Amino acid sequence: MTTPLADYANFAGKRIAIVEHMQNHPFVLGLHQAREHGLEVWLLTGDRNWYTHGHDWDTHPLGAAVDRVIDVDTTDLEAVLAEVTGEDGRPLVDGLTSFSDYHTVLAAQAAKRLGLPGPDPAAVETANVKDRLRVALGDVPYNIPHMLVADRAQLPEAVAKLGFPMIAKPPAEAISYGVRRVDDMAQLEEAFDELSGVRQSLRGQPRSGEVLLETYVEGVEVSVETMTVNGHTHVFGVTSKDLFGDPAYIECGHTFPVPLSDEERDALYSVVRQTLAAIGYDHGPCHTEVRRTESGWRIIEANPRTPSSCMTMLVTDVTGRSPILDAWLLAIGEVPPIEPVVHRGGAAVRMIYPQRRGTLVRVDGIEAASAVPGVQVLLHVEKGDKLLQRMDNSSCVGFTYCSGADREEAQALADKAAGYLDFVVEEDAAVDAEDARDARS
Repeated sequence: MTTPLADYANFAGKRIAIVEHMQNHPFVLGLHQAREHGLEVWLLTGDRNWYTHGHDWDTHPLGAAVDRVIDVDTTDLEAVLAEVTGEDGRPLVDGLTSFSDYHTVLAAQAAKRLGLPGPDPAAVETANVKDRLRVALGDVPYNIPHMLVADRAQLPEAVAKLGFPMIAKPPAEAISYGVRRVDDMAQLEEAFDELSGVRQSLRGQPRSGEVLLETYVEGVEVSVETMTVNGHTHVFGVTSKDLFGDPAYIECGHTFPVPLSDEERDALYSVVRQTLAAIGYDHGPCHTEVRRTESGWRIIEANPRTPSSCMTMLVTDVTGRSPILDAWLLAIGEVPPIEPVVHRGGAAVRMIYPQRRGTLVRVDGIEAASAVPGVQVLLHVEKGDKLLQRMDNSSCVGFTYCSGADREEAQALADKAAGYLDFVVEEDAAVDAEDARDARS
């Protein structure tokens, strides 16, 4: 770690309920750190298998990182409230929150009903439903022209309004699910047919089948990691968003902090703060994705939660403040002393994707990768797991992570370590048949 972790003694004696949780190492680490400082954690979950993928809960890292697990329908507000409310009608917890895109609205609603600290549920929903964010921003120059389509017959109108290329995406999803660039009518029709058929979220919630189309904006994408406290948005810094590129926009890595000129930084922070103010988001963490274009910064998405893919570790190792822990402090009614934000060193993470689909047999090269100076190898798959090759970040199987003197050095070391890893799989018969058909076509 580049910078020592800040003091989080205010967790002592407090209890928090988390409605579902982000997966992977950084969030489990955050749980351990919070509990070491005295925070009691209740996890409310509708499906433990979402985390374990069929493995034993008692041996899963998340199982050992919380004090109590409550099995409840986490899409049912009344059911969640019943689990955290005493017979006297008072809350059994000091805070209630969620970092899961699929549950942040419900968590905000539950906190409001219980009289606990939390963001405005309407603001969270506006951020999560991407077409509503576009509508809320209106005609500001950092917005992007868009159109929500529900029928194939609307596609010619969308082309006339937005032109090619454009981005097609589900209006409300996470992990870049379904996001792709389309360059002509044939690609647009194919994307619409596929995305309009999605009638459930990745967590089983109903979807309308509408498709959000946006004008494609060329530029370099970054994210801004913030914490809004009493209406003021503190900025931890700017993270690079390295992408595989067209046609899908799958993340392959991140570095922190991204250096910017004073003019660029001031303009970027202003755009982010104005965006959060426009939707009424005045409490909690946000991970806002922004693209730098020739005509200025453009808002891609605003995610009212902490970032994933080890980005919280990047921020923590460089600033000493944990976005995860600061968000939980806010949730229990404490004010995290974020300012001044000081950067020391840099950090990088490489996201690892399997080269082949199938059942994981073993991972070669872990010892060599772990021997690279300063690198942690953080895998979240094990023997017997099914490895995917999908057009979203869910097919990521782990990370190589490094903090060091600067972000460029950290990136080089993380990349070097990633190059040693090889995921040996046993391909399924169905996969072999599909590949054979693709080869003949």
